[in-house]
Amino acid sequence: DNTFRAENFDVLYDSPVEVGTFRTLNFEVRGVPHRIVIDGEGNYDPERLRRDFQKIVEASVQMMGDVPYKDYTFILHLRATGGGGLEHLNSTAIIVQRFNFRPETTYRSFLSLVAHEFFHVWNVKLIRPDVLGPFDYTQEIYTRLLWVAEGITDYYEYILLRRAGLITDKEYLDIMARAIQNLQNRPGRRELSLEEASFDAWIKYYRQDENSVNSQVSYYDKGGIVGMLLDLEIRKRSNGAKSLDDVMRALYNEYAKQGRNYTPEDFQRVSEQMAGASLDQFFSRYVRGTEELDYNAGLNAVGLQLVTTGTNDPSKPVAPKAYLGANLRQDGDRLAITNVLAGTSAYDQGLNAFDQIVALDGARVNLQTFNALLDEKRPGDEIRLTVFRQDDLRHITIKLGARTEGDYRIVPIKNPTTEQARLYESWLNAPLKQSRVMSDE
Repeated sequence: DNTFRAENFDVLYDSPVEVGTFRTLNFEVRGVPHRIVIDGEGNYDPERLRRDFQKIVEASVQMMGDVPYKDYTFILHLRATGGGGLEHLNSTAIIVQRFNFRPETTYRSFLSLVAHEFFHVWNVKLIRPDVLGPFDYTQEIYTRLLWVAEGITDYYEYILLRRAGLITDKEYLDIMARAIQNLQNRPGRRELSLEEASFDAWIKYYRQDENSVNSQVSYYDKGGIVGMLLDLEIRKRSNGAKSLDDVMRALYNEYAKQGRNYTPEDFQRVSEQMAGASLDQFFSRYVRGTEELDYNAGLNAVGLQLVTTGTNDPSKPVAPKAYLGANLRQDGDRLAITNVLAGTSAYDQGLNAFDQIVALDGARVNLQTFNALLDEKRPGDEIRLTVFRQDDLRHITIKLGARTEGDYRIVPIKNPTTEQARLYESWLNAPLKQSRVMSDE
């Protein structure tokens, strides 16, 4: 039977239709059929795909409590370039590079995308922010809740992989440490709140320019980190009785199943119900405001700390290196500045985006030689750059700043309490291993 029916226009508009020759893998969760439909060839292991997708679905369903669809389809487009996904009510369409199923690092990244798009079944398609449906397709819509719709989903993509047993707790903490470091390297985090970033998505996030790094923040990236901190805050305030899981289940049962959308005020109120206390300071500072995130205040609840010194031991920091503060790109024989980070030597002393660097201290450079010469410098040294700004040749002297180049790490604190260890285990389904404390790699 090749007759298909949609219950309304929104469902029809939301349903991808593809015709071709595909490979199909099948599995069931709680008696509900799921399909993985693959378009293209690649280095994937079909049985591993089937097994890992099923684990992701099972972890998600266990968290949310039920299966809200009659069937579900994962559509995988294997391509030479590109990547990303789009959620639908009972399917997702994902683009993945055909040879990214190995090594493990790229495969894990792919699984995180799968978990992200699948969790949207609940968070977005059913648990809907104030204006996300029913839709007026004739105009743009604006909401302050994309940080929940996408950022909280970003948080859960790796949490679900952990619960599914597809990554370890240490791998999860390493992923979050890198995410925090990337956020801290973005000056725009101080300029735009999560609610503003959500509301301005049409004119900012989807219209990036050379100054975006200084003027805005991703509601995906920061939203995911704030989601983690909110989860830890609720666990701490409730002594482990409640978590962000309970917030999502409450929104699902009290809003989605009742045909209601939720507002920013609703999300805060439900979060406070689970915490058993006011979270107004948290939301004012981190969601509606631009204050620096207090990572260790959240991590301490589960016996962890963020170390930014480049080692596991805060008392033994990596020596800072000379830092310019400009991102460069080699374009043919031209070495061009793509953007200049606010608050750095390059920004404060006269470099601009799109400047073409010709020489450093009188020596002609490309990207490789420029980085090599800069590595020989120390913080506080002066360099003389020769640049073309449009058609004008300029000489600019810059006093280099300093930055610690080592990786951020999330590690256990010394002598965590029994309560901290208990909260850690309930969060990441693993014991808090004190043997990792201050052990250098």
